[in-house]
Amino acid sequence: MVNISTLWELTDEKLLEAYQKATLLNLDETFIEMLMEEINNRGLKSLEKQYVS
Repeated sequence: MVNISTLWELTDEKLLEAYQKATLLNLDETFIEMLMEEINNRGLKSLEKQYVS
């Protein structure tokens, strides 16, 4: 399982890239929710939409 503190080490760009790839690959919903939580915590919510196709 991914430790949420590991997500803090990702740059904003890498976090959004991970979110994009996770959604495109239909990875585990819990993992995607963890990514979304970190995106929201960083105030990147408006940016996440540009990474989803």
